[in-house]
Amino acid sequence: MLKKIYMNDYIKSLKNQNKLNISIDKSKTFSWEYTKIAGPCSVEGPEIVEIAKNIKALGANAFRAGAYKPCTFPILKEKNGWKEGLRLKGLELLHQVKEETGLPIVTEVMDASMIDKVAEVADVFQIGTRNFQNYTLLDALGKCDTPILLKRGTWGTIDEILGACERILVGGNENIAICLRGVVGMPSYRHVFPSTRWAPDLMMIPALKELTNIPIIYDPSHSTGYRNFVKPISKAAMAAGADGLIIECHPEPQKSISDPDQAIDYKTLKTIFND
Repeated sequence: MLKKIYMNDYIKSLKNQNKLNISIDKSKTFSWEYTKIAGPCSVEGPEIVEIAKNIKALGANAFRAGAYKPCTFPILKEKNGWKEGLRLKGLELLHQVKEETGLPIVTEVMDASMIDKVAEVADVFQIGTRNFQNYTLLDALGKCDTPILLKRGTWGTIDEILGACERILVGGNENIAICLRGVVGMPSYRHVFPSTRWAPDLMMIPALKELTNIPIIYDPSHSTGYRNFVKPISKAAMAAGADGLIIECHPEPQKSISDPDQAIDYKTLKTIFND
């Protein structure tokens, strides 16, 4: 008969092995205390500056938007007039956002060769879920001093999450936070909701808190894929001990070029940040 292993026993066994007790010196890091990051999925054009001003007024203390946006179906996106982000033009617009709002910029770096260019604008490098175990990129990030928001791979175990963090830490960069963005879910049954492709991974918040002092930022947008779920999952994440949130917000969510189903409007963002 197989012995049942409960999460608390699993965590205790990891601690006893001294296998995953990875920690950082928080006096040397970006301030992640109740980080409220918000913005559209991607930089769509010059209107991004006005969007950032509105989002700051709603309570955000950092701004997110992708200048580089890897897509699951790039050919389909290109047919619709989108070529995976505005890229260098997007970075220029994010620089303007920073100049006019003073908000720290969180944006994705996809490749080690891009680090220096993106660092001219970014205050925080976002590492997307697909690059979660891109060791060449993680090793290079360890040699820079820009803060890192490392998104969990949709398949990532506790071991793999902290192993990815360790690759950055051993290079000397302790400016790191883990972003939980949901795990692989299941196909939507009878299309009741636009997607249940992803499922929230809320239990990982207290589990990781048992093992490390690395800050945990929760992404309720990608972990649900459906705007009506973003607010309740945001509240659940903070109740579970998350250090902050990163949320996709757009003035007209259904017109968002990327991820329209999960983007929330200004009114909803205000209630999340100020309730």
